[in-house]
Amino acid sequence: MRLTTIIGLCILILFFIVSCNDREANQNQIVTEDNDTVEVIFGDQQISLTANNYKDLTEEAIELYEEETSLFKPNRTEIQKWFIRYYIQMHEYNENVTNEELFQLAEERYEYEEAWKEYASEAYSVTVSDEAVESQANYNLDIYTSNLPPSIKGMSSGLDLSVEEFMVEFDRDHVERSVIWQQLMPKLLEKHQSEEAQTLDGVYLGQLYEEEVLEYLEENT
Repeated sequence: MRLTTIIGLCILILFFIVSCNDREANQNQIVTEDNDTVEVIFGDQQISLTANNYKDLTEEAIELYEEETSLFKPNRTEIQKWFIRYYIQMHEYNENVTNEELFQLAEERYEYEEAWKEYASEAYSVTVSDEAVESQANYNLDIYTSNLPPSIKGMSSGLDLSVEEFMVEFDRDHVERSVIWQQLMPKLLEKHQSEEAQTLDGVYLGQLYEEEVLEYLEENT
């Protein structure tokens, strides 16, 4: 599949990123490019899964990935994250995707996400510190401590991680993306504010930035 197909599919992934845009006002909200930050992450699932379902699917994905990939594969651990996520998504939405396509989706999504961050740094001088990412991850953890979604419960168990380890380590790439977007969106807004758009919001700006990233990726591959 081409990267444009991947980006279309990725909006359905069920993972959770929480906003820290206004901590002083204690606005505890989930943030996406819909409402001025990272990526659309919610969709209407065709199949409702329990924590045990997520645990089993995570373990299945890990076993399949371990069987089919070399220990010396470049970026093996990071690509595995996306393989697990797409494997779960396939079952959430009853999608007919082959294992070969899942491996390709995972690799290409990893490449896209790396380009997404690199382009933010090169074109807009947006970078984030480890401290900022860890602070956001801990904030996310605080939000979900009392009401963990089944996906987080099950996936952390399937990965043999504590919930804290899952939120801070496994899901770190999502958190980093969120923190980058918080800095990137005002720059995109300033860049495009003169354009005639009905709604110059996070969705529109995210689409424009996605187009830039895809061009950047094509030029550098």
